[in-house]
Amino acid sequence: MSLKNYSLNALRVFAVAANAPSFKHAAQQLELSQSAITRHIQTLEQQLGTPLFHRDNRVHALTPAGELLAPTLLNLFRQLEQSVEQARSCGDEELTTLRVLVPDTFLRWWLASRLADFSAIYPHIRVQLDTYPEDEQDLQAAELTQRLQHGQIDIALVAGKLKDRSLQQELLYQPHYCPISSPSMTTSAAAPAIPGHWYANPASSVWQTFVKQQQKLSQAYPLLSVPKASIGLDLLNSFPGLSLINTLYAQHPQFAQWTLHAKSSVKSKSAVYYCLKARERHPVAVVAFSKWLSNRIQQSLTATT
Repeated sequence: MSLKNYSLNALRVFAVAANAPSFKHAAQQLELSQSAITRHIQTLEQQLGTPLFHRDNRVHALTPAGELLAPTLLNLFRQLEQSVEQARSCGDEELTTLRVLVPDTFLRWWLASRLADFSAIYPHIRVQLDTYPEDEQDLQAAELTQRLQHGQIDIALVAGKLKDRSLQQELLYQPHYCPISSPSMTTSAAAPAIPGHWYANPASSVWQTFVKQQQKLSQAYPLLSVPKASIGLDLLNSFPGLSLINTLYAQHPQFAQWTLHAKSSVKSKSAVYYCLKARERHPVAVVAFSKWLSNRIQQSLTATT
């Protein structure tokens, strides 16, 4: 007789009754009547073709067959309960936790202030964020790829595509950079009125592109080299001068009183992509965040033009 011919309810009732002091206690645990307990056990005994309990009202004792079966069934049902609980917890937590890796500047000047909007739309999705230095992406490309491949993160934002065919990479937006000056500077970057500096990394591709396309403006002030673009923007809080900013970040409150010289913008050589491990079907949380991110970025870019 195959396993499918045995009553699962009868097996569960027997597992509880065999480890309870009496059928009365088993009935209380299972919220059944004592007569129902007896019927289930009799059904199982008929299916097995052997008694499982001694028929003596004074003794609640198992037969040799019952002693053999009871511990095995009890362990199986305990494992089943654990698996069901883990599956329930997985549905409540792991499947709705989205691990996202973004450049530090993207989180600081754009994403952080908009996460409440995403949570309001998708309250069942928890976004777990991690960052990497935007200026060091090339150095960390191998690590970013490995973390995506191994499922340590679900989505990563990168400038330019990662060199790995096992990843799915979707275009998010094409960054533009333009000069921005602090309130202590003149409103016309082309006609400086007070001393100041350019704060930029001369080795960055963005600055080199700007120098080629905006030669006159790039030479309007002496260049003070900084290792990171974010440092240049922070220096403008205290010192007069200009720096280059991703126009996507220009709406941040930190830059509300600063002057954005949009007519002198240049396009970055590297578009921004969101990368994820290639698969036929992505989790709902991944799809929801990707669509929300793309939509909100396009809204921001439209507002700055």
